[in-house]
Amino acid sequence: MELSYSLHLGNDKNKSIKARQEAKNTPSGTTSKNNNAIQNVKQLGKVNHHNLRQYDNNQELIKTIKGSNDIVKDVKDLYIDLFDEARLEYNSKQTRDDRKIDCHFNKISNDTKHDLACEIVIELGNMVYWDDKSLEDKYKMAGVFEKQLEDLKEIVPDFYIANATIHFDEHSPHMHIVGVPVKENCKTGLSRQVGKTSIFTKESLVVIQDKMRERCINEFNIAYGLDSKLKEKQKGKNRDITSYERKLFNERVKGLKQEISNLQNEVSDLEDNKESINKQITKLSKDKDDIKEEIDKKKKLNNKIVIKSKNQLWDENTKLKEENDFYKHLTDQYKGMYEREKEKTNYLIYHLNKVFQKLPEFIKTIVDYLFNYSGLDLKRFKEQYDPEVIRKREKSFKRFNLFNKKEVEKATKHLNNEMDEAVEEFYKTKKDKEKDDGLSL
Repeated sequence: MELSYSLHLGNDKNKSIKARQEAKNTPSGTTSKNNNAIQNVKQLGKVNHHNLRQYDNNQELIKTIKGSNDIVKDVKDLYIDLFDEARLEYNSKQTRDDRKIDCHFNKISNDTKHDLACEIVIELGNMVYWDDKSLEDKYKMAGVFEKQLEDLKEIVPDFYIANATIHFDEHSPHMHIVGVPVKENCKTGLSRQVGKTSIFTKESLVVIQDKMRERCINEFNIAYGLDSKLKEKQKGKNRDITSYERKLFNERVKGLKQEISNLQNEVSDLEDNKESINKQITKLSKDKDDIKEEIDKKKKLNNKIVIKSKNQLWDENTKLKEENDFYKHLTDQYKGMYEREKEKTNYLIYHLNKVFQKLPEFIKTIVDYLFNYSGLDLKRFKEQYDPEVIRKREKSFKRFNLFNKKEVEKATKHLNNEMDEAVEEFYKTKKDKEKDDGLSL
C-alpha cells in the first residue's frame, strides 16, 4: 500500500481578500510570502475557533498534544518567552517613550507589514485510504503525529510551537500546528523578530518536507505494524491548501463513491438480465437474417423489373425515333408543297393587281357615261356589261386553273382585251354622238 503525505504551510481561511489573492498568485511550490501567515489577532482567533472546534460538541474527536484550549493565549505566552528579553533590550536604547514597546504581541498584530504567527498542516494518507478504517485505527495516528511534532522541532529548530491539535472528525486524520518562526541578529528593531520568510523558503520547504515524510512513514509502519510505502512526491505540490479546496475535494470523492455504487448496482442489474438480453440478441439475430433474406428477394425482383423496364424503354425509344424520322420526312414534303403554292399565289396576286389597277378608270368611264351620256345607245354597252353576261364570263374564267401560269396569263390578257375594246367602243360612240349633235345645229 502506498500512502500520500502532505506538509503544507498556512491556510487562507483567515486571510483578507487581498491576502488571498496574493496567495493565489504565489508560484507553485512557494509558501514563503508573508501573506500566507497569520497576520493579526483576529485571524489567530479564527484559527483557534477552527482548530479547537469551539462550534460543536464533538470534542472527543479533537486532541491537543501541545498547548491549551486557547491558541491566542498560547501564542501570547510564546511571544513573552521569545521576544520579551529582546523587547526590554530595545526599549533600553530608546530615548523617547513613544518609541518604546509595551507589548510586542499587540504591536505585531497591529502592524500589517509583519506576521504574527503561521500554521503547518500535516496529513498522511488520503480520504480514500481512511474511508473504511475504524475510529480506533485513526486514533493510532496520535502517536505518529506526536513523533512528527518532535521531528519538526529537530528539523526546524527556529520554528517555535505554541499549539498542536489533531483532528479525527474529518475523512483523514491530520494535525494543525501553530507556531512562530524566529530570526536572530536583526539589524533594525528588535534583535529577535518573527521571520517566516527567512525560515520557510521555497528551498527550505522542499528539504523540510523530504525529511518529515520519510520519518512519518517509518513511524506509521512501526505504530501499525505495516510495511507501507510513500507515493512518489509530485512536483509543485508544496503550496497552501485551503479549507474550501479540501471541502470541494471531499465532496467530489463522496460524489465519485456514489457514482461507483450506482454503477455497481447497474452492473448487478445487468448480470440479472443477462439471460434475457441474450435471448433478445438471439431473436434480433434471427430477425436480422429474415430481413436480409427479404431484402435479397426484393433486390432480385427489382432487378427483373429494371431489366424489363429497360427493354421496354429501348423498344419505345426505337419506335419514337422511327416516327420522328417519318414526320420529319412528311414535314419536308409539306414544306416543299407550301413553297410551290406560295409561288403560284404570289404570281396570281401580281397579275390580279394589274387588273385592279385598271378598274378605277373603267369605273370612271361607266360613271361618266351614266351621268353625262345617258342618251347614247346602250345596247352594246349593256351587252358588254350586263350582269348576266359578266356572271357567265366569270364562270367561264373560274374554269381556268389559277395555279397554272399560262391559264392565268391567258385569262388576264382576255380580260384586258375586253376592257380595252369596251373603252374604245365607249369613246367611239361618244365621238359619233358629238358629231351628230354638231350637224343638227
